[in-house]
Amino acid sequence: MKYLILVALILTAGAFAEDYEYNTGGSMEFVSDMQGSSTGWGEWFAVTLLNDTGHDLVITEFGFPCCGDATDTLGWIVYTNVGGANPPAGDPSTCDFNGPFTPVEPAGGDPSVYTYVDVTADNVLIPSGNYWCFGYDNTDLGGQTAFNGVETWSWYDTGSGFVWDTDSSWGRTGILQVKANYAAALESATWGSIKSTF
Repeated sequence: MKYLILVALILTAGAFAEDYEYNTGGSMEFVSDMQGSSTGWGEWFAVTLLNDTGHDLVITEFGFPCCGDATDTLGWIVYTNVGGANPPAGDPSTCDFNGPFTPVEPAGGDPSVYTYVDVTADNVLIPSGNYWCFGYDNTDLGGQTAFNGVETWSWYDTGSGFVWDTDSSWGRTGILQVKANYAAALESATWGSIKSTF
């Protein structure tokens, strides 16, 4: 009997929410009702957050409402410490972690449809107390909403060079989603501790 219970726990592990979940729209799976193009708005969308959970975070998944072609290696980007509630100091290539992804929706598709990117194997660790930033390469259209108090950034060509431009100045918030687990919780969930409960 205890083996059946253990198998059930393993099979349903994915059904549980992560320790930390956040969406710039205010609720998970927020449906964007505006969009920004890669050529007219910004090639990368990003948001800076404070890890105020009291735990180091291990990122498990990103969610990006977007459409477009496959990205290069700088598809999703993470800066682990940007020093404050500001955009990164450098361009997207200066990030600490990155990887490619292919949007679910092709170019010209629905930019409110989420593409989920599993980054568990990348071991992206965000130390407790750090301001950190994550974002993605907008290869065609990226989901947005009217400014809701959450400051997001776009990598924008001003005509005299690229900068991280605030979306709030234009009355918008870019939609980005992230899930993570507490690093300490992962370390304590060993097979030995699971087995000892039966």
